[in-house]
Amino acid sequence: MTPRILGLVLATALTAGCDTEQPPIGCPVQSLEWAATYKPKGPSICSVKVGEQLGIQKFSTPTGDERLVIKPETLAKLDEQDPERLSYSLGALAKSSDAEGFCSATDFPPTEKHVPGGDGVAPRDLVYQWNNVRVLATPRAPGTQMVADLTYTENGCTAEYEVWGMWPSVSCENEDGEPDNDICQNAGSINPDFSVTCEPTLRLCVPTQRPPSLQ
Repeated sequence: MTPRILGLVLATALTAGCDTEQPPIGCPVQSLEWAATYKPKGPSICSVKVGEQLGIQKFSTPTGDERLVIKPETLAKLDEQDPERLSYSLGALAKSSDAEGFCSATDFPPTEKHVPGGDGVAPRDLVYQWNNVRVLATPRAPGTQMVADLTYTENGCTAEYEVWGMWPSVSCENEDGEPDNDICQNAGSINPDFSVTCEPTLRLCVPTQRPPSLQ
């Protein structure tokens, strides 16, 4: 090998070694308890739903397809009163992220709970419809933030929200029973790269901005 060719080979190898671009990481999703804040999409006559905890999990089918489960806390609490209807919705999850680093999940059927009233308890008719679910899958946030659209119907009143979610779900209620943003800023279980805030009604740490919510 001539010195000139050898130099070209070495230069190519060194250039490749300095490439800092991260390889794709697929579509990881952290389980189970996420915190989500709901942002209203336009005016509505319905009562505003601030957010809630979500049970989120990924699993693979025997054929190798990926699935994503979303189980809202509101529905889970009604399982005993309406055991025949599922409290979770199951969608198809992509195997790789898009150019923005998000993995899409699609084809979620509506999830419903219908509880008759009685003995001083008001009836509850709830329907969740998830759309445009996207889980962030980057080295800085490997399946730990998400954004989605939610059509939420309660007792016949329908409102639309954009959902900002993060994992893990962390309480930001202090010893005095008050919301405390310092808890979110210093929580060791939250990725220090995340930009988070204490949602005062939920008393949960949530993304400060639309994901990716990073410092």
